[in-house]
Amino acid sequence: MKAFKILATTLLILLCSWSSLEAQQLFRRTQYVFNPYLANPAVAGTKSFTPVMASYRQQWAGFNGAPTTYTISAHTNLPNGLGAGLIIFNDDAGGAISRTGAEITGSYKVDLNNEDQVSFGLSGVVSRFQFDNNTLEVLDQNDPNLAAGIENKTNFDANFGLMVYGRQYFYGFSIDRLFQSDLGITTISELTKNQNRRHFNVMASYDYDIDDKLTFQPSALLRFTGLTPVQFDVHMKGIYQESFWLGVSYRHQDALAPSFGIKVGDFLAGYSYDITTTKSVRELSPHTHEINIGYRIPKGDPRFKSQNSIGKRRISKSRLR
Repeated sequence: MKAFKILATTLLILLCSWSSLEAQQLFRRTQYVFNPYLANPAVAGTKSFTPVMASYRQQWAGFNGAPTTYTISAHTNLPNGLGAGLIIFNDDAGGAISRTGAEITGSYKVDLNNEDQVSFGLSGVVSRFQFDNNTLEVLDQNDPNLAAGIENKTNFDANFGLMVYGRQYFYGFSIDRLFQSDLGITTISELTKNQNRRHFNVMASYDYDIDDKLTFQPSALLRFTGLTPVQFDVHMKGIYQESFWLGVSYRHQDALAPSFGIKVGDFLAGYSYDITTTKSVRELSPHTHEINIGYRIPKGDPRFKSQNSIGKRRISKSRLR
């Protein structure tokens, strides 16, 4: 709990230190708590079940060339504190730029002195990056940066994450695109080399049991790069009988997003609707939709023989996250 308070203080300091937003290379999520594995590879193998998740996000719906993202992911715990995971993604960043790729994750968990654990995760990332300048309306037809037409390049990189977690909380950080690999896309100057940029994420969540039926879950996610200020999301969720939830998110200088979800047996689904608050973007499209669905393969399923990642004395209630 002391460590959790330290991280919460750090989050508050970061929130007060940066206030503006700029674009980033990687896709964003509104329901990041629904599947935190997408934000931190250390999540892989930290559950006593195997979550298989799929998501679809249509950003700025109705606007021609707006970003659209699809993901499919799964992770599971293995013997001896190990974990493994896989993410497949397709991210159309808007018209000329798109990425398709996969992340393969390995993780390792260590018991702390109490009943909590710390997990380390490392993902190898392979991406197919496409730049199609034929879809652009350009002012300078002789721009040498646009001379190559359609470019398809494959690059490799890595993500690293660390997470501390217990029965009612988790917090941690991750670094995406660790090696800042070259995208291989045409440029006329080495000073403007096209490459991946490191993205830093800090995330925390806590479950507060109001009574035996109702749980309140606040969470926060910070994102920033070496070139851009911080972006932060704050999410508040109320969970009823571990089967239904209502929530609302706020993304600084960008959107307010109500959301809801349901869990029936081992199936779960969530939906969020972003209401754009930035004036310039709102005039083009005020709407963003995000849909998440999943299935939790229970512990003991004969197809997936593995140890409980949190041990016999660490078995926790199944939360909608």
